[in-house]
Amino acid sequence: MTRRSVLIIVLSAILAVSSCKDKIGPQPFPMPKVPAMISSQKDYANYLVSHFWQPFFSEEREYSRDTSLIGGVTKDAFSQAFINYATMLFLADTKRGLQEQEYLMEQAEKMAAADPRSNFFETITSICDAYLYNPNSPLRNEEMYIPVEEAKLKSQFVSDDDKAEAAALLPRLKLNRVGTPAADFTFTLRSGSKMDLYDVKADNTIMFFSNPGCEDCKAVIDQLMSLQGLNEAIADGKLAVVNVYPDEDLKEWFAYAPVYPDNWYNGFDQDLAVGGGLYNLRAIPSLYLLDKDKKVIFKDVDPMMLTDYLQPVLAGQPSSSTQSSL
Repeated sequence: MTRRSVLIIVLSAILAVSSCKDKIGPQPFPMPKVPAMISSQKDYANYLVSHFWQPFFSEEREYSRDTSLIGGVTKDAFSQAFINYATMLFLADTKRGLQEQEYLMEQAEKMAAADPRSNFFETITSICDAYLYNPNSPLRNEEMYIPVEEAKLKSQFVSDDDKAEAAALLPRLKLNRVGTPAADFTFTLRSGSKMDLYDVKADNTIMFFSNPGCEDCKAVIDQLMSLQGLNEAIADGKLAVVNVYPDEDLKEWFAYAPVYPDNWYNGFDQDLAVGGGLYNLRAIPSLYLLDKDKKVIFKDVDPMMLTDYLQPVLAGQPSSSTQSSL
C-alpha cells in the first residue's frame, strides 16, 4: 500500500468521525452536579465555581463539531450558562474563581488547537470581554478578567497587536485588586477641608466616583438612599459613603454639590490622582466597597450587586459574599 493510499484511508476515517459528530444535535450545557449535602450558599457557590467547566471539557463527552455551536452547545445556551457562572463568581472565594478562570482559558486554548475550525479561544475571550469587562455589563468583574488577559499573552490564537494591548491593560486591571488595600488619596470637601481616604473610619466604606449632573450617578444615589437602615448604619459608624469627583470642572461640581446627601463624605480630587493612575476608572459612575481596613471587597461593581450585598449587612446579618484576600 502506498503512502498516498494510507493517507487517504486516515483522512477518510477522520472525516467519518467528524461527520458522525456533526450529526449530533445541539446539547444542553452540562452543568456540574452539586452534592446534596452542600446546603449553604457559600459552599454551594464554591463547589459550583470549582467544578463548573469540567463536564463541558470532559474528554468523554461527544458533541457536534458544527461551528455554529460552542462545543456542541448553542450560543444562547452557552451564554446563559456563562451568566450563571459569572454570578457565582461574586459569591465564591476569589482564589477559587481565579483558579477556574485559569482552567477555562487553558482548556479553551487546547480545544481551539484540537479543532482549528471552531475559533473556540476567540469565542471564549469574546464572551469574557462582554460579560466580565464591558463597563455596561452588570456582571463586570475585573478580578476575574485578569486570567483572560494573561491567557491572551500566551495564546497562539492571538495577534501580536492584541497581545500588546493585553500587556498594556494588565497593570491597570491589577490596580486595587479584591482583597488588597485600596490606594489612598486626598480629597477636598465642599468646606475646603482635606481628607485622606484612610481618615474615614467605618466597618465598611462605599467609594463612589461620580460626576455632577450625571443621570446614572443620580440613579445610584437614589438607589443607595433607598436602602433601609443606610442612615442608621452611617450614624453608627458601620458604613461610610465617600463620594469623590475625579475630574477638574470644579465650578460645575460646587454648583451641583447641594444634591449630595449631607451625611456622606462629598469631595473632589484636587490632585487628579484617582484618574491619573491610582484607579482604573473606565466609566462613571464607579462603585467600590471596602472593609474596615480599606481592603477591597468589590471593585467597580454594578449598583444592584452592591445593594444586594449591603441589605443583609445593614440588617445585621452576614453577607452572602465570601470573597477572600489574594
